[in-house]
Amino acid sequence: MIVTDAVAAYLQSLGPEPDPVLAEMEAHAGRDHVPVVGATTGQLLRVLALACGARRIVEVGTAIGVSTLYMARALPADGQIVSFEVDPERHGAARDYLERAGVLDRADLRLQDAREGLATLDGGFHMGFIDGVKAQYGDYLDLLLPLLRTGGVLAVDNVLMSGTVAEGHSDGNWTDAQIAGARAFNERLTRDRSLVATVTPVGDGVLVAVRG
Repeated sequence: MIVTDAVAAYLQSLGPEPDPVLAEMEAHAGRDHVPVVGATTGQLLRVLALACGARRIVEVGTAIGVSTLYMARALPADGQIVSFEVDPERHGAARDYLERAGVLDRADLRLQDAREGLATLDGGFHMGFIDGVKAQYGDYLDLLLPLLRTGGVLAVDNVLMSGTVAEGHSDGNWTDAQIAGARAFNERLTRDRSLVATVTPVGDGVLVAVRG
C-alpha cells in the first residue's frame, strides 16, 4: 500500500459515487482482473484535464475505458481523446461502455500498438496519459512528449508500483527489473529540464508533469 488503509478509505469516501455505467465497468475490471485506474486516480485525471482546459488528449492503454471515461467527461462537446489498446476484447468493451456513457463521440479508440499509433499523430495535444505496458514506458514517452503543446500536461500511472519503487525490491508482484525501470523512468522525467514534474502518492503512484 502507498497510503494507509484509513487514508485510502477516507479519500474514497470523498469522491462522488460512480454512476451505473462506471460502476459496471469497475465490477467488470474486478471480476476479470482488468487493470484500470481507481476512483481517486480517475478523479485526478479529470481534474487535470479540466485544469489545463484540455480539448485534445492522447492516452496509452484504454483497457475497458475507465480512465478514458474520466477524461472524456472533462472535454468540451467538440473535444477528443485518442486512446490506444492492443486487446480486441477490451477495446470492444470500452467502445460499448463509452457509448452507453454518452461520450463515444469524443473518443477515437484505436486498436493499435501505441508505439505505432503515436508516430502517426499530429502535435498540439493538451494532455497525455500513459498506462500501458510498463517496460515500454520509455518508448511511449519518446513519442508522446513531442505531441504535447507548451503547457501541456502529462500523467503517468503506476510509477510507485505498490510502494516497491521506493523500497527498491520486489514484493512478488512487481519484479526487480520492473522496479529498476520505474525508478529510472521517474528520475528521467523529474530531472528533464523541459518539464516541471512531481510524483504523487495517488492510487498506485501518478507522475504529473507540465511541458515548458
